[in-house]
Amino acid sequence: MKSFQEISGSTSARGYRNRAVEAVGHPANARARRKFVSRTSWLVYVLFLGAAAFGCYRRPVTDDFDRYMYEAIVLGQHQSTAQVYERVKHESPRAEASSILDSPDHLAKLMPLYKIRPLYIFLIAAISTLGMSIQHAINLISAASLLGIGIVLGLWTRRLLLSALIVMSGLIAVLGRMGTPDALSTMVVLFGLLATIRERFDLGCMLLLLSVWIRTDNVIVVGLALFILCGRRLPAWRLTAYSVAAVASVAVINRYSGNYGWTVLFQWSFMPGTHSPADIHTPVTIREYATVFASSFASLVGRLAIWMVLGLTAWSASPASRRLLLVAALGVAAHFVLYPSPEDRYLVWGYLVVAIAFIEWVSQLSANQHVWAKQAEAA
Repeated sequence: MKSFQEISGSTSARGYRNRAVEAVGHPANARARRKFVSRTSWLVYVLFLGAAAFGCYRRPVTDDFDRYMYEAIVLGQHQSTAQVYERVKHESPRAEASSILDSPDHLAKLMPLYKIRPLYIFLIAAISTLGMSIQHAINLISAASLLGIGIVLGLWTRRLLLSALIVMSGLIAVLGRMGTPDALSTMVVLFGLLATIRERFDLGCMLLLLSVWIRTDNVIVVGLALFILCGRRLPAWRLTAYSVAAVASVAVINRYSGNYGWTVLFQWSFMPGTHSPADIHTPVTIREYATVFASSFASLVGRLAIWMVLGLTAWSASPASRRLLLVAALGVAAHFVLYPSPEDRYLVWGYLVVAIAFIEWVSQLSANQHVWAKQAEAA
């Protein structure tokens, strides 16, 4: 018979070997579990985004005036203005009741205001050639762009629940239902900024340049990103090349779209009384601009307040996010100064950058607290 010491020693040896095997196997098992949980979380997240996008596609905002103008431009590539007018005029109650859309001539004079989105118009036309109606193509682009916005938020923050809540907030989700290029523009800008932050500068700059062909006012974001995010990381000749390409893109788009210019856009948007943008020939006075600016800012500031609080919190607590926040703050401010509209859809990309910076700060704070707790337990 074995002595007590032999049995005890044998048991201790087996226990030691078992613990050693567990210690060796545990990290691999933990990694496998983390990978499984991550993939499952992403699958659920993408399915959720897909369901939300499908809902936006099926329930679009149908009283957008813009969506019928984009349809008119696409139809005008193969039909006469008179034919396009007869179709678009009677397609929706808003177009039917519009006093500025009362003749083929007025329709033709409105088109240059919308032709400055060439890539968006190209996508609508390309999708419609596959057998989908133009209005459904517009709905698909907006809904798919909302899905893309959710994906870039998840990739950037790695906080899928918080990203889902942001995407489903009223200011963001409505982009997926609108017949405008704002959702597509926001998605491309965010992907461009993410690539730049991850130090894939050429990819980021190319995406930001691409966004100019969706909305020409994105040239503001390009300039700020080149100066603030890429200024010390790219050689001067590449910065110059990207800057020239951005400015040249705007010039080419304005030239071939027949853009009326800032004065006409401002008066047409904010100063009612003119029957057609082609009839505007007077300059904007300082008093007119100040009146519009003050009125729009008073309407917008209440919705801006929450984003300002989040941005200032992230700025003070997370120095790593300050350059990105500076791009967002200056970009939103510059856009509002140039085009003082109280509509949030022009500024959503900036809101999302603030949300991303805030989530990253919260994540870092949570990680630090976890480390401090472990250190306290060890002590």
